[in-house]
Amino acid sequence: MKSNYILRFTFAVFSLSLFGCTLNTANSGSSTDQASNHASNLEIGVPAVAGGGEVQAAMPDAVVADLYKQHDAKKSPFFQTKNRASVDKYFTKQLADLIWKDAVSSAGEIGTLDADPLYYAQDIDIKNLKVGTAQVNGDKATVPVTFTNYNDKVTLKFSLTMIGETWKIADIDYGSKETLTKWLKPAPPETVDVELGDFRGKYVVGETTCTVEYKNKGYAVKWAKGNGLEYFAMMDGNTFASSTDESEANKFVFDDDELSTGTFYRADGKTFPIRRGK
Repeated sequence: MKSNYILRFTFAVFSLSLFGCTLNTANSGSSTDQASNHASNLEIGVPAVAGGGEVQAAMPDAVVADLYKQHDAKKSPFFQTKNRASVDKYFTKQLADLIWKDAVSSAGEIGTLDADPLYYAQDIDIKNLKVGTAQVNGDKATVPVTFTNYNDKVTLKFSLTMIGETWKIADIDYGSKETLTKWLKPAPPETVDVELGDFRGKYVVGETTCTVEYKNKGYAVKWAKGNGLEYFAMMDGNTFASSTDESEANKFVFDDDELSTGTFYRADGKTFPIRRGK
């Protein structure tokens, strides 16, 4: 009798513990509904079950939901310049490095992130925000997020990677081949046709100097005496002008295809000899 009593008591405790875990899981899901200031509109998807019945996919959902919560509460890891740990909390090192570098290098000004990275827009009026069901494949996971911004329905896809025992966001896919990583990575240098010589470099023009770079699909000239940049376009292989209007144009006209010597024609009619500097 005593052994049967112990057996029934053990089974009851086990059952209570089992149902207690279920209730805790439900309560945990309920708390993530507060993931943003749009809490009344936010829905969290039901986690997908990984192979072997392990409910691991709840963690990627929670990471994304909490990121939105902090972001909308003005505690976003984006634009941080003092607390690197808040960036590393959510993102892989590669993505965290890009986010941190952009925030620090822009020094309070608008950097590469010139729109809200979680809503992919500059102007937002968010409704029906939903963190969807995570799809887990080993140490990789994808979490869809949907919302309406004004009248536009938007879907983003978060890619996460398991680092140690923690899910970290590796990228955000905005669609149309746009991702957060591509957004933050510096663009490759623009190519320039140098078949007839390369205008880039340093020049001595009369008694002053200038440097020329290929930038924004034009040749940006920075004068030693002066502020800002003056843009020139190739008119032909040896001539580069600041305007197509002859009366307003400054022009570099070179004598040779290597663009080593020539004459600078200023818009006011004055001319100056040109030679390539070192």
